[in-house]
Amino acid sequence: MNSLKLNSDECSAFGQLVLQYLEENPQTNMSQLAREVNISRAGFGWICLKQSNPDEETATKVARLIGANITEVSRLVHENKLEKLAQRHQLVYATRFSKDGFHAAIPLEDAIAGLNALFQAFHTVTQSIPEPEKPTDFQIYKQAYEIIKRDFLSRKISRKHYDSHQDRN
Repeated sequence: MNSLKLNSDECSAFGQLVLQYLEENPQTNMSQLAREVNISRAGFGWICLKQSNPDEETATKVARLIGANITEVSRLVHENKLEKLAQRHQLVYATRFSKDGFHAAIPLEDAIAGLNALFQAFHTVTQSIPEPEKPTDFQIYKQAYEIIKRDFLSRKISRKHYDSHQDRN
């Protein structure tokens, strides 16, 4: 056990960063970090778990406090969102280009690679935008995640239909 009283296996990669910081800085504890971020100790523990994620403001505050790169934190938060979809069997590509449509499970690694490729594309496109108008890296990752979720993954396919389609392949 650690100062978060969380098993590291329960923590997301973001949570792992926090655990690492606390292990390397024993003079700091979870309650202190929570106060600095202006959330409850329980809320702070919750955002470190795999089933949760911090919002942009909280992620930015935590990154600054623990000396982590905000782009890295943004990536970890949004990759965790894809991992949650994979656990719920919702990483399913769906197309309507053919008469019957097509559905196939997407490997998590491919979804993460797509997320990071979209981030890079958006980051490149926004390079010439004046700094005050430029989206944050967290916002760019959020947009990339939303595009993958909305445009490439089907949430309407039933588990029964997905299983029967897999049986045919």
